[in-house]
Amino acid sequence: MSRIRSSLALLVGCVWALGLAGTALAADMAMPVKAPPPPPPPPSWWSGFVELDGESFLINPQGQALIPKGTASLVAGLNLTLYKDKAGFINNVTVGGLVATDWSSGSVPFTGYWSGIGGGNANGDLFDVVFIASQSVTFAQYWTVSNEFVNVYSQDVTPSTIGGLAASGTLGFPFLNFDQIKLGLNDSFTGWPITFNPYVAFYYEWNGGGTATPACFTCATNTGDWFIGMTPTVDLSKYWGIPVTLKAPTYVTVGATSFWGTGLAPGSGASTGGIGLFTTGLTGVMPLSWMPAQYGHWYVKAGFQWYDVINNALQGDNAFSVCGPGVTVAACGTGKTSSIFVGFGGIGVAF
Repeated sequence: MSRIRSSLALLVGCVWALGLAGTALAADMAMPVKAPPPPPPPPSWWSGFVELDGESFLINPQGQALIPKGTASLVAGLNLTLYKDKAGFINNVTVGGLVATDWSSGSVPFTGYWSGIGGGNANGDLFDVVFIASQSVTFAQYWTVSNEFVNVYSQDVTPSTIGGLAASGTLGFPFLNFDQIKLGLNDSFTGWPITFNPYVAFYYEWNGGGTATPACFTCATNTGDWFIGMTPTVDLSKYWGIPVTLKAPTYVTVGATSFWGTGLAPGSGASTGGIGLFTTGLTGVMPLSWMPAQYGHWYVKAGFQWYDVINNALQGDNAFSVCGPGVTVAACGTGKTSSIFVGFGGIGVAF
């Protein structure tokens, strides 16, 4: 028994001695300690995105019907933050740019005005290219004022033989310029489940080498109209755990009656009021969270937008655009002139 106790005592003593020796040895050798992880990199002052969309009907924000069939849009944008200050009155100043292209199959015959451009698109499937230079200032935490100068280039908006327009040169202007200044409110401070994000924007068309304008064929230059709208938004992940954000872009365009001019379709007449259109819809956006963050923040989206084109002059321009000269609004149909439904889907990446 005493031998067992002696052995245990010897073993404990050896372990104790080795522990001290090990501690002393580590101290003498100054063994390295694991370094803390490096601090995260500072936030980037650059941001951007690339997005590819498909639409069932190409229509511009003013309600001008362009191509009543499937189209594809490729959009890329880049922003640079020049100033940040969460505590001050001026919180953020950015500048940026955007390039967008719209495509539609030239193998399917175009109708209306566009069929006179060599029987289809002047540049094959490429319909137009859009360049945007933008600036924005966020102030008082929730308000943002922004400005966009937009140039739309399309060789499909050139003089054609339709309706004798080649002689008059009415539509002979491939460079379409306009400017838009917007004031918006981020109402997330309310804490409501839905944020409404109201805004008002003034759209101004510049004069150019012809009288064609981005808003509609007969809309006046050196003047403009107003967009009054909101984008109700709800993040379903906060309430039901569904990784989808729903948005409902809604707005109305208003302005002087003379802005819309006189429609090109027979019997459409001059603008009868100061309202251009009303539109609303629903868009769902879902992040692709399984994608590694180093490859950007990927997402998919899908939805619909309904355009109620109220102004009869704009309806007349739509009939001329997609059904051709000599076709009345009634003969062209409400689905192409006044009650236009657009379905869409897309995929994009933000960085």
